[in-house]
Amino acid sequence: MNDPTTVGVPRPSRDHLSRPRLLAALGDGELPLRVVRAPAGYGKTALLAEWARSRPATVWITVDDECATRLGFWSRVVALLGTVHPALADVEVSADAVGHLPALLPPLLDAGERPLTLVVDAAERLADPKIEGDLLRLVTHTARLELAVGTRRDGELTDPATALSIDAVTVGPRQLAFTAEEAARLAAQVDSPLTAEQVGALHDASAGWPLAVRAGVRLAHEHPWPAAHEVDTLSRLQWMLVGDLEELPGFADLVLLSVVDGVSVRQAELLGVHLDGHPIVAAVEARGLGGWEDGLGEPRFRLQPLVRDAVRGRLDDDRLRAAHRRLVDWYEDRGDRAGAFESALIAQEWQRARTHLGQAFREVAGGLDRQWLRRVDVPKPVLRAQPLLALFVAVGHYALGDVAKAVRLLTAGVATAEWQRLSRHGRVSVDHVWIQGMLTLGLRFAGRDELVQPALRRLHAMLPRAADPAGELDHLRPIIVTQTASTHLLLDRVDDAVRTLAEPPPSRAAGGSGALHAESLAVLAHASAGRITQARAALAELVDPRLPRFFNAGFYAIPKHIGAAYVHLEDHRPDAADDELAQTLPHWPTVEWWPMVLHARTLQRWHAAGPAEALHLLETGLAEKSRKPLGAAMRAMLTAVRAELLLAAGRPAEARRLIPSRRIRPYPRLAVAKARGLLLDGDHARALAITVAPEHEHRGTPRDRLHLGLIAASARLRSGDPAAAARAFAGAVARSRDTGLRSPFAAMPQADFRTLVAAVPDGAELRADVGRFPALFPEPDALVSLTRRESAVLAELATPDTLPVIAGRLGVAAGTVKSQCRAIYRKLGVSGRDDAVAEARRRGLL
Repeated sequence: MNDPTTVGVPRPSRDHLSRPRLLAALGDGELPLRVVRAPAGYGKTALLAEWARSRPATVWITVDDECATRLGFWSRVVALLGTVHPALADVEVSADAVGHLPALLPPLLDAGERPLTLVVDAAERLADPKIEGDLLRLVTHTARLELAVGTRRDGELTDPATALSIDAVTVGPRQLAFTAEEAARLAAQVDSPLTAEQVGALHDASAGWPLAVRAGVRLAHEHPWPAAHEVDTLSRLQWMLVGDLEELPGFADLVLLSVVDGVSVRQAELLGVHLDGHPIVAAVEARGLGGWEDGLGEPRFRLQPLVRDAVRGRLDDDRLRAAHRRLVDWYEDRGDRAGAFESALIAQEWQRARTHLGQAFREVAGGLDRQWLRRVDVPKPVLRAQPLLALFVAVGHYALGDVAKAVRLLTAGVATAEWQRLSRHGRVSVDHVWIQGMLTLGLRFAGRDELVQPALRRLHAMLPRAADPAGELDHLRPIIVTQTASTHLLLDRVDDAVRTLAEPPPSRAAGGSGALHAESLAVLAHASAGRITQARAALAELVDPRLPRFFNAGFYAIPKHIGAAYVHLEDHRPDAADDELAQTLPHWPTVEWWPMVLHARTLQRWHAAGPAEALHLLETGLAEKSRKPLGAAMRAMLTAVRAELLLAAGRPAEARRLIPSRRIRPYPRLAVAKARGLLLDGDHARALAITVAPEHEHRGTPRDRLHLGLIAASARLRSGDPAAAARAFAGAVARSRDTGLRSPFAAMPQADFRTLVAAVPDGAELRADVGRFPALFPEPDALVSLTRRESAVLAELATPDTLPVIAGRLGVAAGTVKSQCRAIYRKLGVSGRDDAVAEARRRGLL
C-alpha cells in the first residue's frame, strides 16, 4: 500500500462486501483488544483488513509456519513494527530475550508520536500458547498499542476472563453471518443470476453462513438455488461445498455424526465414533464446513447446517433410527426432554415421545428449534392414535407458517375420535380431551370465532369427567390455562382471560420461559382491558434480573411486549413502546398474535408520528397478512382503529362507510369508533344512543366503557345538557382513577375536556397529564371531509415540489391535481397552497 504507516494489510477482493455494522462492532476508538473468532469461510480476514485500513498506523501479520513459534513470531512482529516506529528498529530479538519483550516494548511504544495497531490473523496457527499471554501482557502495559486478532479457535485471547480483565470486543460467527439485506446487496454487487426470492431462500437455508452465501449467489443460471418452498432440497451448492469429502478416510463416521446438530466427544463414542485425532474432523475444519463450539458442559463438533443436510442424505433410514434409539437413552439420562422427544420421534418410539410430551410439554416445546418438524415424519395412523402428539405437530406446522396444514391436521381426527367416544357410551378419556383441544385450536387458527367459544366450553366441561389414571392432565393443566386465556384474548374477551389467569396458580414443575407464560398473558390482558395500574403491577413481576436468559426474545414474551407497549403509551413514552414492540418483529411472519402486535404498533405510531403515518403502517401490515385467517373479533379490533385513524386524518366519509350501524352490537370497539364518528359529525343524539346501549356496558372492557362515557359527556354537553354531561364526565374520572387509564381523555374534543374538567375537584393534575398526550383527533368544528385522493394531494402540497411533479408521483394528470387542489382550498376555506398547508397543520390534518 502507498501509506508507509500501514504494513502488510491485504487488499480487498473485487467482490468484497463492506458491512458497516461489523465495522461499528469493532469500533474506531482506542481499545486494547479486538477478537474476531469464527471457523474458516466467515470473512474474518476481509473484515479485519477493511477495519485496519481505517486505522492511522497498522502492522499486519498473518501467522504461518515460520512465525508459529514464540521466537519466530516476535522476530517478525518487532521487525514489522520497526518499519513504522523508529524506536523499535534497533530492538534485538533472541531466544534469551524473547520472554522479556512484553516488559521491554511498552516504554518504547509509549515514546511514540501516535498509537499503533497490530493485527494478528490466523492466530489459531500459533504453536506456542505462551504467545497469547505475551500479547495480553503487552497491551495491558501500554496504551500506545492496540491488538486485533483473527482466529478459528478458542484460547487465552478469547477467554471470557480476558474480556472481564481488560476492555475487549469479540465478534463471533453469529455476528459474521450475513443478514438478509447483506445477502441481497452481495447478490446485486456480483450481478448474481438468482432472483430476489432465491437469494432470500439461500440466506434462510444457510442461516447466513458467509461461505455458502458467497458460493450460492454465483451459481449459474442452469443450476439456480431452489425456490423458497424447496429449501430442504439437496442442491448443487451443498455438494459443491462438500466436494470430495466422501473420498477421505472416515467419511462414513461423518455421515453417522450428522444425525445430531452438534456432537460431543462422549456422544460420538455412543454412536461408535472416536473424535480425538479423527482425520475427517480436521478436513472439515480446514474447509470451514464445521468446527468445535462451546456447548452446555462440554464442547461440541458441529457441521454447518447445509453440510449436515448434504452428508445426512447418505444415511439410510434403518441406521438413522438405530442411532436415535441410542440417543433417546442418552438424552433421558441427562434430563434433556426436548432431545429425547425428537430422537424418539425419529426412532419411531411413539409411546416414549408421547410420555415426554405429556410429562414436560413446555420443556419439550421450549427446547426444540423451529425447524425440528422438517427432520421427522410422523405417519397419519400414529397421529390419529396419539391426539396429544398430533396437537403438538400441528402447532409446529403453525409455527412454520403453514396455517392450512396445521388446521387440516388438527381437525382430521376429530370425527374418528367422536365416533370412538360415542361407541364407548360417552365415557371421556384423556385422548378425547386432547381431541377437543385440537378442534378448539384448529378453529382458532382458522379464524372461526363463532365455533371456537362452544368448542372451548365443551373442552372445559370434559376436564372434570375425564378418566386420567396417570395424571397426565395434571401435568398439562398450566398449558390448558394459558391456552384458554390466549383464546379469550384472541376473541377479544379480555375479562374472561383475566378471570382464567386469576385462578389458583398452576404447578410450576417445569422452569424456563414457558413457566412465565401466564404472567406474560396477564400483562397483556390487564393492559388491553385498560386496567393500567394492574398491568404495571404484573409487568413489575417480569423484571429482567428474574427472567430466564433470552426470555424477552422468545415467543412467551410476545404478550408481555404488547401489554408493556400499551402501558408505555399511557406514560407518554412512545419510544419505550417502540422498543418493546421491536422485540416481537422477528416473530411477525408466523406468530398468531400478529393482529394484536399490529394494533399496538399502529397506536404507537399514532402517538409518535400522527394518524397518517399510523394509517399507512396499519394498511401495510394488513396487506402483508391478507392471506392469513383473521377471526371476527380481531378484524373488528383492527377495523375500529382504522376507522378512528381515518377520522383523525380528516376522512370521516371513509370512516363512516367502514362501520355500518348493524355491525357494532357484538363489538364495543366498533361502537366506540362509530359513536366518535357521529359525535365529530355533529349527530349528537345518535352518538349518545350508542354510548348508553346496555350491551356495551356488559361486554365492554374498562377502556371501552371509559371511551363511551367520555363520548356521552361530549354529546350531552353539545346537546345543551351540561348537568348530565358533568355527571357522565365525573363517572369517567372515577373509572380513570380506578384503572390508571388516561389516554381516552386525549381523544375527547379538547374544548369539551377543558369545560368539563374545570368542574372536577383537583382536576389540575388530570388536565396536566392529559396535556402531555398528542392531539389524537381534530376538533369537531375543524373536521373537514376530504376524500382519499384529496388527502394524498394535501400531503404532497406540504412538499416543495411543483404540481406537475406531484401529478407524476401520484400517477394522474396535472389538470386532475389542480381540480383537487381547488376542492381542498374550498373545504379548508383558503385561497392558496401555502394557506392550505398552514390551515391543515392547524387542524391536525398534516
